[in-house]
Amino acid sequence: MKGQKEIFINKKSKIGVLMLHGFSSTPSQFKDLSAYLAKKRLNVSAPLIAGHGTTPEDFSKTSPEDWTKSAMEAYLKLKEISEKIFIVGNSFGSNLGFWIIKETNNEPAGVVALGAPIFLRFHNFIKFRLFTYGRFKKYYQKPKKFIKLDYTDMQDDDSYPVLPVKCLNELIYFLEKETLPNLKKIKIPILIGSASMDPVINPKSINCIFKNVGSSRKEIFWIDSKRHVIIGRHNEELFHKIHGFIKEIV
Repeated sequence: MKGQKEIFINKKSKIGVLMLHGFSSTPSQFKDLSAYLAKKRLNVSAPLIAGHGTTPEDFSKTSPEDWTKSAMEAYLKLKEISEKIFIVGNSFGSNLGFWIIKETNNEPAGVVALGAPIFLRFHNFIKFRLFTYGRFKKYYQKPKKFIKLDYTDMQDDDSYPVLPVKCLNELIYFLEKETLPNLKKIKIPILIGSASMDPVINPKSINCIFKNVGSSRKEIFWIDSKRHVIIGRHNEELFHKIHGFIKEIV
């Protein structure tokens, strides 16, 4: 990649929306949604997570601590100009959002989790494949044909074509050891969005989040799609749903 930049729009609003992109992707996933919410006079921030938007080699030098640090720094920056903050996470960005909520003791006003992975399709097989694959290869080549075996934002044009096996293993560890056991600590309102036939995450992820979060205000919203990334195709229905969720809580 030639490099990607963060999106930061100050509309001098009391409400800010922090948008966290998916694993291996960039803030460009939120190009349309950020424009939509800015027109609604909301502050918008979509940071570039450490190791993303440059090269897979850069990515391989990062860890979950770097990813969470990027997310928290963006949250604090947006907090400087916003009284209330909503988090919108796409794919693994949702997991980073959950981490922020836990670390700030439910300080954000609400969270929208889109395609949030708890369990991947063929989860155990993928773990075994990564374990054996990592003995011989440093990087994993995303498959071009067998999309059902993939577990990254494969259809996002700005994602890496190859991924460090190290980072993929750390992703799995984060889902199992950080996200899953801490879902009960999420108390703020949550909107859980997903494609009806997501090729990346196991559909039981959605019900797992809904069942285990401690939020009293929680809702599942399905999009009729076979794509993992549901945020980037001028999806006015989804954009309207997200804005309505924010307005309802504010």
